[in-house]
Amino acid sequence: MIFSARTKYIIVAIIGMFISCSAYSIERNPKNNFKTTFLSFYTGSAKLTYERALFNKQSIEITAGYIGVGYDSFNVQPKGALFRLAYKFIFSPNQNVLTGFYLKPEFAYSEFGYNCVDKNLAYAKYSTGNSNTRGRSCMGTLMACAGYQMAKNILVFDAFVGAGFGIGNDAEIQYHHGFIERYKHLTLTFGVKVGIGF
Repeated sequence: MIFSARTKYIIVAIIGMFISCSAYSIERNPKNNFKTTFLSFYTGSAKLTYERALFNKQSIEITAGYIGVGYDSFNVQPKGALFRLAYKFIFSPNQNVLTGFYLKPEFAYSEFGYNCVDKNLAYAKYSTGNSNTRGRSCMGTLMACAGYQMAKNILVFDAFVGAGFGIGNDAEIQYHHGFIERYKHLTLTFGVKVGIGF
């Protein structure tokens, strides 16, 4: 896996942010956290999530991302942005307000350009074919997600899966940097986020 110089700077900046924020995180029961999906670098995007506890066992989660950094595993040179907004309902007797199993409705939107796939090779192996042909995807989805989050001292671990209904202009590769579309409007998502609480 080869990362560009810009991607390496972004990874170092995110790690540096976690380290610097942890120095100020002395609260045992944090009500805020920053998280990132490191696996997203493997599919060509960088995502940063901010979560804030609003009430006991409820929180709001906002994610922003840049599409076009990291390893381009689909070989389509994507460029664009993404946004996600979720509201969590956490079910756990744990005293930590952001720890436990949860359900969350989530809205996700992505917009990006990409090199069109060679129709003769499509899905056998992703190929750019004619690099002068650019496609554009603009798609939104509303999903129901379930997951588990552990927030212990400053460490945050979050794993989730979900499904929903999406509309918009689908990408040929069906991957929208945060969710995939299957069978006309069915969207699926899953992920693992790690971060720091404060």
